[in-house]
Amino acid sequence: MVTMRDLARKTMHGRKAGSAGAFLAVLLASTLVTALAVLVESGVRGGLPPQRYAGADVVVSGVQALPVVEDTDLGLSERVRLPADVVDAVADVPGVAEAAGDVRVPLSVVAGGAVAETERPVAGHGWSAAALTPFAVADGGAAPARDDEVAVEDDLASALDVVAGDRIELAVGGVASEYTVTGVVSRPDGDARESAVFLTDDAVAALAGVDESARWDAIGVVAADGESADGLAERIADAVPEVRTSTGDARGHVEFFDIGRARVELTVMAASLGGTTVLIAMFVVAGTMALSIQQRRREFALLRAVGATRRQVRRLVGAEVMLLATSAAVIGAVPGYLLALVLGRAFAGSGLLPEDFQLAMSPVPGLAAVVLCLVTARLAGWVAARRPSRLNPVEALGESAVEKSRLGAGRVVTGLVLLLLGVAASGIPLLVPGMVGVAGAAGGVLLLAIGVALLGPRLLGAAAGLLGGPVRRLSPVHGYLATANMRANSRRLAAAVTPIVLAVAFVSFQLFSQSTLAAAAGRQTVDGVVADHVVTGQDGGVAPAVTDELRRELDDDTTVTPVVHSRIVARYSELGEPTMETFPAQGLDPDGLEHTLDLEVREGDLGDLRDGTVALSRTAAATFGASVGETVDLVLGDGTEIEPTVVAVYGRGLGFGDVTLPHDQLAAHTTTGLDSWVLVGGGDADAAGDAVARVTGDHPGLVAATGADLTAAGSAERAAESSTSLVAILALLAYLAVSVVNTLVMATAERTREFALLRLAGAGRRHVLAMMRVEAAVIVAVSVVVGLLVALPPLVGVSVGLTESPLPSVSPAGFAGIVLVTALLGFLAIGVPARAALRLRPVDAIGLRE
Repeated sequence: MVTMRDLARKTMHGRKAGSAGAFLAVLLASTLVTALAVLVESGVRGGLPPQRYAGADVVVSGVQALPVVEDTDLGLSERVRLPADVVDAVADVPGVAEAAGDVRVPLSVVAGGAVAETERPVAGHGWSAAALTPFAVADGGAAPARDDEVAVEDDLASALDVVAGDRIELAVGGVASEYTVTGVVSRPDGDARESAVFLTDDAVAALAGVDESARWDAIGVVAADGESADGLAERIADAVPEVRTSTGDARGHVEFFDIGRARVELTVMAASLGGTTVLIAMFVVAGTMALSIQQRRREFALLRAVGATRRQVRRLVGAEVMLLATSAAVIGAVPGYLLALVLGRAFAGSGLLPEDFQLAMSPVPGLAAVVLCLVTARLAGWVAARRPSRLNPVEALGESAVEKSRLGAGRVVTGLVLLLLGVAASGIPLLVPGMVGVAGAAGGVLLLAIGVALLGPRLLGAAAGLLGGPVRRLSPVHGYLATANMRANSRRLAAAVTPIVLAVAFVSFQLFSQSTLAAAAGRQTVDGVVADHVVTGQDGGVAPAVTDELRRELDDDTTVTPVVHSRIVARYSELGEPTMETFPAQGLDPDGLEHTLDLEVREGDLGDLRDGTVALSRTAAATFGASVGETVDLVLGDGTEIEPTVVAVYGRGLGFGDVTLPHDQLAAHTTTGLDSWVLVGGGDADAAGDAVARVTGDHPGLVAATGADLTAAGSAERAAESSTSLVAILALLAYLAVSVVNTLVMATAERTREFALLRLAGAGRRHVLAMMRVEAAVIVAVSVVVGLLVALPPLVGVSVGLTESPLPSVSPAGFAGIVLVTALLGFLAIGVPARAALRLRPVDAIGLRE
């Protein structure tokens, strides 16, 4: 007995070419969704195994994230350190054999008065933490006992050619000190991302600027014999409040602070992009499935004419879809893991992830992608099978010969509603200031794109009518044939055009919204930095002692403004719901600020910036719903909660950060305590330049720069941030590009009999190709114009929300690239299959099955 599955398999075997397009669409969707799901999982479980903490069974640390209800926890930007007495509290827990605190200080090696290049970054630690690896002192050496002594790891000692008794110079933020090498130490496993040097616990605490209230980055615990690491971790968590315990590979997340931050950022980026990707992938799969089934309308009509019931037609379509989608989704999941590795390397190159970040690989992402693709394909098949299954058996063949031109009322209404909602969402920044309005405008691009897709046949028919006259005047014969075909087969062509519109709209919005943001931030930085001189650090920042020295060297008329950067979390109400979001923050001294930095104050006075106060950018103030004189709820980078009063609102938040706090307050809650840069302005510029040159010359690793250099550095940083998001967007765009080619090839390959009929009626091969070129030109032009029109309202809304200008910054090169790539894809995807179809003799092609 022939089952429906057997029949489906035979029909698919007989229509390999028609099934290939749908197969490819599902396969590519599975690949992309799997890759992004791997990145999301890696944000939760990825990272790096412990190295220095490899000898510790349990690592105790501060809670490095703020809990968010029904969402991903919000990571803190600075190290949450533990009080000094927590070591004793942990040591008293039953089952603990040894507990040692650790604090890390990034160091530079100085040779010949300049910072020396080292193969790996150098970090200082207290000697008590050496047991956590454990490090062993080589024969003839000893542990450091005085504050001017240091033990050096063997790889660094070999590179510097030092042994016990030699002197080396180490610097933090440009301030160098000499140390006597007491010994060379080595770890059991030589593989490490950093070279360690060990000082006394007091010396490393002084370099790190920590005190008893926030003394340790982490505490390593060695379990007593017979103790389970997981069981001991639970007991420590129960006995010591407000700590986090880690075992296994999770210890590496604590050891490497950049790994922990990267996991949070990766989760946020992959999850947000994943949502958009899933929607687009579902839409493309559904559209391709619908096109594939629509191309077989005569076949289904014949089945109805010979007695097949509606249910049998729907079951046949369902069986075909499940057979095709299952194999395609399963096969596509495999390269998805490879794509995840490629994206991981690209993210590492853009700076989002550390170079040694290890992605988490498990079957879960692949299974999730397969299930999603199967559900999407099955739903698309069910929807697409409704019309052929409902054909009247008597009228089926006649009705199937002509494509239905009228859209259903429900589809038209839905499309119009989505277009209206998209336009309304794009205009939200005009009514709702702050990030709420910007987010609403950004969401408008998807609403508009889906609305255009639903109304595609009508829009394409209207475009054909609008362009018909000019096209026919330019090419009377070929233009007439092309526009007539577009009007008669608007559904088929709309299915081919939709992915192009999606691609153009999405890439235009992403590319030009980022260029708008970067251009505005660059202008604000150029206009805002009025200092004559800038001091920056090559490696990590500028120590507070350098600022003090500059102030001693310069006269009273010259202003020295140290600037420290961090990221803070703001708690506020959004649409009546409590919300937490991370914002860039800077700390500065307001005295004499008019000589160094102009933030374009709109309300209040930056001169009132003192402890207990804050200044907000225009966007942040609108987002928080706060004005001058009101308080805001902030969490500093290390988790410290404050409620400062707003004393000023300024306009240049894109260039300098949304939150400005007093310098000393913010610096005290950063991991390093170093300044990002020091601005010098006012007074005698030449004398100030000489003083800056002397000070930077005396401090290895510091550089005398200008405001232009600062602007260039900011532009480079923003370019790196943009490249991070562009990496993932390029993967999505590559998927859309292949989908464009796939659907255009499917739509063109279906027309073999049409081409044969034209040739039998007297048209030559050259005439058919010319008609297809005109058709391709019209399709490309319509797709580009509609795609840009879809992206324009959201772009204007985002520009208004961020820059107060309705004119987004559009890169001519980017615009030209979009047009050229779209044209190339369109002409190739239409021209190549058309040429292949024309190789057949017309008398042979006219008898082929559709």
